[in-house]
Amino acid sequence: MIFTTKNTPTKTHTFAGGIKITSFDFSGATLADLRAFTKNPPAQNADQKQHLLWHDAMMEIQRRG
Repeated sequence: MIFTTKNTPTKTHTFAGGIKITSFDFSGATLADLRAFTKNPPAQNADQKQHLLWHDAMMEIQRRG
């Protein structure tokens, strides 16, 4: 599975005071897909959303641990 900022679903969490945080939803991805994706981190000059996507995938791997 190829993950991009366009095809990966997102979740929005709303906290007290109206603070909203949006994260990528990897619930439909297998652990093997996530590991394969995170083997190649984005380049230093890549879009910030690409870095966030990679970071969220790393956090999902740790969460499933």
